[in-house]
Amino acid sequence: MLNDFLEQAKKDEPVYITDVRNAFEKEGTRPFHLHVTLYDESKKSFPLSLPETRSREEEAFAASYVHAMIYNILSSLGAVKIEIYTDAEDEKAAALAEGLDEVFQTKASKAERTGYGKSLNVNERILSVLLKGKYCFRFERKDVSEEKPVESKTQETKGEAVFAALPELAKDKMLLGIDIGGTDIKLTASVKGALAVYKEFDWFPAGFERAEQLIDPVLMLTRMMCAAASLEASGRGAEIDKAAFSKDASFEAMERGIISMEQAAGEGLRKFDAIGLSFPDVVIQNLIVGGETFKTKGMRENKKLDYEEQFGKISVLCEDLKAFVTEDGAVMNTNDGPMAAFTAAVEQAWAGEDVSNGFFAHTLGTELGTGWVLPDGSIPEIPLEVYNFMIDLGSCVQKQYPSNDVRSINNYNTNLPGTLQKYTCQSGVFRLAMKYLPEEEPEIYQEALEQGLFVWDGNEVTVPTEPKDMRKPCLEFFMKKAGESESCGEIFRKVGEYLAVTWEETDYILNPAAKERSLFGRLVKSPVCFRLMCEGAGRRKPDLKQYAADGGLANTDLMKQLEAHPDYTVAQFAQAVGAIYFGCLGLRQE
Repeated sequence: MLNDFLEQAKKDEPVYITDVRNAFEKEGTRPFHLHVTLYDESKKSFPLSLPETRSREEEAFAASYVHAMIYNILSSLGAVKIEIYTDAEDEKAAALAEGLDEVFQTKASKAERTGYGKSLNVNERILSVLLKGKYCFRFERKDVSEEKPVESKTQETKGEAVFAALPELAKDKMLLGIDIGGTDIKLTASVKGALAVYKEFDWFPAGFERAEQLIDPVLMLTRMMCAAASLEASGRGAEIDKAAFSKDASFEAMERGIISMEQAAGEGLRKFDAIGLSFPDVVIQNLIVGGETFKTKGMRENKKLDYEEQFGKISVLCEDLKAFVTEDGAVMNTNDGPMAAFTAAVEQAWAGEDVSNGFFAHTLGTELGTGWVLPDGSIPEIPLEVYNFMIDLGSCVQKQYPSNDVRSINNYNTNLPGTLQKYTCQSGVFRLAMKYLPEEEPEIYQEALEQGLFVWDGNEVTVPTEPKDMRKPCLEFFMKKAGESESCGEIFRKVGEYLAVTWEETDYILNPAAKERSLFGRLVKSPVCFRLMCEGAGRRKPDLKQYAADGGLANTDLMKQLEAHPDYTVAQFAQAVGAIYFGCLGLRQE
């Protein structure tokens, strides 16, 4: 069994962690049971088993499985502590457990941690917010003879289902929804139940070296939306500066537009009743607390400034946004994944669908976002960084490339191989294109080179972000080719296969009541690509039900208005509309 996995890895094929766990549970005889104490001080058990190992290579593979499982648990659930139960006579398992402090760098500072230790940086920031520093995370090894059963905890909600009530709140208010991503920001404002103005702004936050470079554009765009929405509310929408709302408008053009619209609004300039924000990082109690994503890479690598101080400025972005809401208004922030789930839940509830199990969703774009929302609209206060899940313990050749190389399976933030960041989002499409097309479809590969979508620099190949960011054009190129080329079609089937593995791992670790998945983002914008991804998922899990957040999602008045818009699509702006309703949730809670 172990030898089969090792041979598969050497052939540069994926070795899915799900398959390894299933094989180990079936044939393993050595207990390596994990008892995870969660933030609410309840416990969750993961009774892992290990097989007998006959060589250092097999021992290393078994260790990689254990490290990946713990890393996935920390990345999604988080923990106060993890107890490891092993057999007293199993010296190898005991040594593996004792070595976890070194692997996860529990004693190191945030700045010193690398690889697996990065998950503890996020965990510590959450512990600081939720438990006010009451606990320091730790591993504890115990003998399996001392193990006691862990009572599984049923999902709890905090009150009545609220999804269907939120669209009514939007009918007489001025509201803003903001969807912040890794390649763009999308904003839309609602005035008395009508989507009045839209704005799309391209950016590359991973290149920012200071917090202000991220914060200032968000605040400027919010101010611009406030001025335009005020004009709409006064019946003077014709005076909106259309040049400022052009997708390619410069900072100078937007600043001129803000000044002219604010002057035109005069005493009619007003603030939003609520702002909903979708932010691509871990959000707990309206605070941005993750700090280990690709979007803040430039700041983390800037040695001239203290990263924790810089990230602290970003953490309180909602406080800055309060300047644009009324005294009794609300600013509500959550991660882009939960926002996707929340958006789907509101639309389904408005159509009379059963939302008693809540919703579980993914966003497929620059990264893989993951969202889990309970029936009462509450969002579990956990990291839920599923894009960090290590799903592939194989693909040995692709581990050798540096993380910035398109062909690499190494995570941009941690350099760990086999994480979903390089499988289910745009990086996965780029990687698979480089893996298959040079031999299978050389004409398409050559076309990508000629258009500057792939660029060779010595022995490294990248999708350039300067002087022009080519990530969107590159993804759209392969999405278009998916319906014309079998090899390009197979790229999206493989992404679907990875989504099926994602389902298996989220179901095993999180076990949400919601078993279906709603998919958002650029990768599902094309019906052809979505169909291919479903085909690929079906090869591994035929009963998996996935739904695209396209026009079929549109049930509420605001979403139907978006669906009918001549220039924008539901796939593009659904999250921003969902953020409007999320802002309304804050009004309901006031």
